[in-house]
Amino acid sequence: MSMPTAAPSPVKVLVVDDSVLMQKLMTQIIDSAPGFKVIGVAGSAEEGWDAIQELRPDAVTLDLELPGRHGLKLLARLMKQDPLPVLIVSAFGGPGADNTLQALELGAVDFIEKPDGATHTLEGFMKHLVAALQRAAASRRIFAMARSAMAREAVPERPALVREPARAAAGGRVSLIAIGASTGGVPAVQVVMRDLAPQRIPMVVVQHMPPGYTVKFAARLAAATGLDVREAADGDRLKPGMAVVAPGGPRHLEIEERRGELVCVLKDGPLVSGHSPSVDVMFHSVARSLGAHAVGVLLTGMGRDGADGLLAMRKAGAETLIQSGETCVVNGMPKAAFEIGAADRVVALDQIGATVGHLIAERPHQRTA
Repeated sequence: MSMPTAAPSPVKVLVVDDSVLMQKLMTQIIDSAPGFKVIGVAGSAEEGWDAIQELRPDAVTLDLELPGRHGLKLLARLMKQDPLPVLIVSAFGGPGADNTLQALELGAVDFIEKPDGATHTLEGFMKHLVAALQRAAASRRIFAMARSAMAREAVPERPALVREPARAAAGGRVSLIAIGASTGGVPAVQVVMRDLAPQRIPMVVVQHMPPGYTVKFAARLAAATGLDVREAADGDRLKPGMAVVAPGGPRHLEIEERRGELVCVLKDGPLVSGHSPSVDVMFHSVARSLGAHAVGVLLTGMGRDGADGLLAMRKAGAETLIQSGETCVVNGMPKAAFEIGAADRVVALDQIGATVGHLIAERPHQRTA
């Protein structure tokens, strides 16, 4: 007779919020969610840091506006000295807010807004809080690896590149670089685009974000890369040195080739691979329109959005790369792509730009400007 399997230990959560009401509300919600347990609360950044050192939580919820030191300062300190999955829960953020994007850039796993009784209901908040905590919990392994590397005072070992023989049909000019990302993708997309900016080849990005965030995200990418980066509009024509970010909301972004020009097309439609806009939809459109004259890059993210589309690009002759699991915040989307054979190469984040640059240099007449 086999012994019963012990139930897994709950994910230990620390709540950092200066509102006693929110502390109680979030504790009630989290404790009622299967697999989660609040092990402590803190009312300031200083208390939060002390509680993290004492209680060793698996994940942290963090308000941005705290008495004394701002929540972003605690987040920056945590990511530098003792990385943990952090979920921002705040009323002082919202679509496109600088502090929201700063938090994501610093390494926060996700952001949700507090209920206000109007736009953000309590019911919606409960649902989003639990879902976001599940995403945070799924990323614990990556943060544990980061802490282990810090303890060894060494850089995590990079995985070997997975290379396949170049396809003879894949010659010719690269006309577009297509990038997909989700959880953890804000800083990852910035790194890749910054490194690819000198190529001056048009880029298209689908980063899972709610409506309102992508305009500011595009502006921050423009400042970081020097490229003409904008939120995509229906009918936009892609030019050298230009990049577009799919707008958050109900429409999918597709790329079509019309009379030698690459054109953005926004289409209403149901969720695809659980998302709108969907990386899969964008990648499939690039495969149809450009075939071998494109490069596909799939970065960190939950789920499997982008895997099937990247496979379509590869079958059409495009070069395809995925971010290595060791450098992902969440190795969901890249892993799904790897498992179905969609990736030509698995590359550490800080090497993706150089790798794509080398691929482009191997092709004749690679630049569009």
